[in-house]
Amino acid sequence: MSDLAPDHFPGHPPVRAPGNDSDGFERGNATLIEQWAAVEDAARVVALLAGQPAPEFDAPAQALIARLTRADAGRTQASILALDELVATMRFGLDALLAAHGTSADPRPAAHCLWREYQRGRAATLREAALATRG
Repeated sequence: MSDLAPDHFPGHPPVRAPGNDSDGFERGNATLIEQWAAVEDAARVVALLAGQPAPEFDAPAQALIARLTRADAGRTQASILALDELVATMRFGLDALLAAHGTSADPRPAAHCLWREYQRGRAATLREAALATRG
């Protein structure tokens, strides 16, 4: 499996499953930004495989994700779940694409589908983050 949002960071408790708050693990600023950066890095690989222009670094989007840790926890749940969904989609999708890339199969159609899912998930995450962090 790819290192996109690994299940465990050395020295830190395991990252909770989407929607699972029972372990008491609260994500900090670094983890959210690391997950966002990993998704954006994965999107560059997907873009390459899909023949799309690679997305450029988006500082305002990263700052919006970072502001989630300062927002009211009750307002951030939807945005964190949207990010969880995007991480899972990209993690498993990229693993499948990379496996197909090493065969005679053409990965471009699947890469196009994953690219569209990335765009949809990214927009949903940023929309929810904007709602959670507005004053």
